[in-house]
Amino acid sequence: MPAKARIYWRDLCMDPRLREDDVPRTSSLFPTFQPMILDEIPETELPGERVVLRVLHEPDAAGLYRLIDASREHLSRFLPWPPDCNSVEDVMDRLETWEMQAQMGNGACWGIFEKTASGDNLAGCIFIGWVHPEHRSATISYWLGQNFTGRGLATESLNLLCNFCFETLGLNRLEITAAVQNYASIGVARRCGFKEEGVSRDFECLRGQFHDHLRLSKLARDN
Repeated sequence: MPAKARIYWRDLCMDPRLREDDVPRTSSLFPTFQPMILDEIPETELPGERVVLRVLHEPDAAGLYRLIDASREHLSRFLPWPPDCNSVEDVMDRLETWEMQAQMGNGACWGIFEKTASGDNLAGCIFIGWVHPEHRSATISYWLGQNFTGRGLATESLNLLCNFCFETLGLNRLEITAAVQNYASIGVARRCGFKEEGVSRDFECLRGQFHDHLRLSKLARDN
């Protein structure tokens, strides 16, 4: 089990000469701060009305690869990794990486499964990453296979994950960035209450071309 990501009060003092006893707990500097410990991100199933989010494992690799391969051109427009996913083994390597990130409390990946009368169909993935316990913040990203877009599945999935991050993990800030031309992803974020903060110029170099990204955020008090 990795070491606990423990945040100490003394690490928050802006003046390094101050000791813990020098700053009263009721100081207006940090009036409501509580130390946050995040050993790992729990493997939690998140059910919704039309989708259910489940952590993916090795048996899911073949189905996930088929979904990626069928939507390769669609996904490659705004995502850097599809050209690197050329086999089931490549997908398994990525799932192992996400499992390790969850065990360290750094991030996690859920499969987005659409509920149907004949069973649950893997439609895409949604992720949290760059988890910072000291700031109670994380990033979110998501994608759907081409045949699953336009039905509100990403919007419901994002709402489910936001509730989990705020209510279960105790995070305060979630951030999404998307290429300014990625109108679908930006629309999902807006519908879920994310607010625009500005544009990061030349944020990403994708296959030799720079792209500006729109930065959006949602706070626990916005939820």
